[in-house]
Amino acid sequence: MKIRTLLYIFVLKCIVFCDGVTAKELLFCYEDKNAAPLFLGVDKAIPIDQPDASVEVLSLLDKAIDGVEIKFVRKPWRRCLSDLEFNRVNAVIASYRKGRENVAVYPVDQQGKLRDDYAVSEFSSCLIGRYKFHKEWETREVFQNKAFTIAIPNGYGLNSALKEEPFFIHNTFSKSKAFELLDKGVVQASVDLCQVDGLKVSSYPYEGNNVKPIYPPYETSHGYLVFSKKFYEENNTLSWEIWHWLSKFESAPVYIKYLQTPK
Repeated sequence: MKIRTLLYIFVLKCIVFCDGVTAKELLFCYEDKNAAPLFLGVDKAIPIDQPDASVEVLSLLDKAIDGVEIKFVRKPWRRCLSDLEFNRVNAVIASYRKGRENVAVYPVDQQGKLRDDYAVSEFSSCLIGRYKFHKEWETREVFQNKAFTIAIPNGYGLNSALKEEPFFIHNTFSKSKAFELLDKGVVQASVDLCQVDGLKVSSYPYEGNNVKPIYPPYETSHGYLVFSKKFYEENNTLSWEIWHWLSKFESAPVYIKYLQTPK
């Protein structure tokens, strides 16, 4: 009886202490479409060379924090969000949308305000066009009936202020197609990522047609690493350790590198 008791205590201790040493698996889901510089490629394969900016950042986090082991899976974006809600994956990178906090845990302070300093990324979008569009845009309030044709690629949108502007919108599947329409003069304007953490950038590939962004940006958004409710409840300390690491890591150079990589 004494031997059995000692054996039971040994097994119990092993469960308690050994489990604390084992790294917690974190299953991260990200979109299976090209959304440079966040994610590259258009299928479910996880690239080995140049694995995407966000994947590179999280891989560095994985190496820096002993208590977590990150695994990656690619799915359609809506599927990632659905799997997060039902705890089939543990984390995604997402901007804030009203109601999304019902299925995901964001880094917030004691008052419930989002901690932007804990975000993975900060991206700003600008209208882009040639010199003529810039001039006409500046005087659009004088010519109330003037309308502009603009190409909006998948994944981009216009904020509430721009939705009131006189635009004829061409929706395109990709950013490259939107840029092609602008280059050929089919549309007068498009949108582009123009700042990363306040640093001015551009991914417009065509030269010699004087297409430039209009500053200041019309929209700035933050990408947060958000956790499923269950993962956060079971790994509260680890979740905050991860967010704290992200707040100290300079991610802008990584995103800019991928933005400037030929695609």
